[in-house]
Amino acid sequence: MHFQPDALLLIGHGSPDAAGNAEFYRFAEDLGQFLGVAIQPCFLELAEPSIEEGFAQCVAAGARRIAALPLFLGAGRHQKRDVPDVLIEAQAAYPGVTLRYGAPLGSQLHLIDVLAARAAAALAQSSRTFSPDATAFLVVGRGSKDPQSNAELPRLARLLAEVYGYPLVEYAFQAVVAPDVGQAVTRCVRLGAQRVVVLPYLLFTGFVRDDIARQARAAQERHPEVEILVGEHLFPHLGLLTAAAARYREIVEGTAAMTCDLCIYRQRAIDADAHAQHLDAHHHHRHTHHSDEEVHP
Repeated sequence: MHFQPDALLLIGHGSPDAAGNAEFYRFAEDLGQFLGVAIQPCFLELAEPSIEEGFAQCVAAGARRIAALPLFLGAGRHQKRDVPDVLIEAQAAYPGVTLRYGAPLGSQLHLIDVLAARAAAALAQSSRTFSPDATAFLVVGRGSKDPQSNAELPRLARLLAEVYGYPLVEYAFQAVVAPDVGQAVTRCVRLGAQRVVVLPYLLFTGFVRDDIARQARAAQERHPEVEILVGEHLFPHLGLLTAAAARYREIVEGTAAMTCDLCIYRQRAIDADAHAQHLDAHHHHRHTHHSDEEVHP
């Protein structure tokens, strides 16, 4: 069903790094011009305005139909549970306001194009010449406790390899799970790489971006015979705007959806419900068991 929003609530994670938040604001302004819609930026944490404050500002400006777009690369805990919980509370204060929630950016080909552009720019800074087979591309994401979110990075790396014909594309995580940048660089070297192009799969600058660069420098010290280049993060690029615009159009067209078959939050809720039914069958009376995780249809 077609939905015409009065405002777009653009939700970022938030960062203790002012430069990262400034880039988010610039992106929000660019996206508003790109789409021709009123955009209210806000943050889940670590920066202001909060989601609740952003929602209230939309209503104060006269919005009665609000599209909420989570500006996250993958579908992790924040996008699946934390942001919806806050939005539910925010909407409860304004019962006459309609809210539609969108999907995260995901592994869109638009973002593959951005990574390829960042790779080309990094290679242009090198004065050394290697054969294509001797160059590895290393896509580095943040890392998450959500396995479904982590699984998107290998998929992204494979898409980059096949769409652009790169012979060797590996992946790594900045934190939380392995492999980290150093481990992945070592793997690339063992596979024959003489040059590794590190591609931070991040929206904006900040601590995570800086730490990826630090890990790359440490890897360079361990492998002085290998050239290690570090590309820029995704912002700013037309492909990033196009990817966000695609998710907004899904909200408008009523086609926004997520694949939840492998979602750990959904599975925990299913397990809790099965446990409740088991107890109900044995005790012959109703027990109410509530999972603390959000259930996704």
